[in-house]
Amino acid sequence: MSYILGLAFAAVLLFFLFLPITDRRTVLMKLGMMVAAVILFAAAFAVPRAAGPFPASAQALVLSHN
Repeated sequence: MSYILGLAFAAVLLFFLFLPITDRRTVLMKLGMMVAAVILFAAAFAVPRAAGPFPASAQALVLSHN
């Protein structure tokens, strides 16, 4: 899933990188999209590593071995 999101964000980023700069609004939109893409890339790469199952607690191990 994160590969699909990464490809979509890369496509959006490339689209906005090659927009012609015509005024201040275009520059701000381009910078905003680049910042949003960086934040979304960081979230896409951080979530799969943090979403693993929690290890069994010590209390659960003690109760299961009695």
